[in-house]
Amino acid sequence: MEAPVNDPDINAQVGLRIATLRKVVGWSQEDLAERSGVDRSHIGSIESGGKHSPTMDTVKGIADAFGISIQDFFTDEMFRR
Repeated sequence: MEAPVNDPDINAQVGLRIATLRKVVGWSQEDLAERSGVDRSHIGSIESGGKHSPTMDTVKGIADAFGISIQDFFTDEMFRR
């Protein structure tokens, strides 16, 4: 069975993945916002597992900022069930 589009668990996982990658490279939310073109407050909302799911365009912009493909963004153990 597939998870609903606004599944809070997947939102939390995406937010955790972004926060983890950001911290590994030593960036602030402002740094990521500048590199990805995504507003800093939106990044904060995503990282906290906010109510709204990020669009795939937003996730792609963030993945691009980290220099990884969108496929690599989602191939971490935290996304395997």
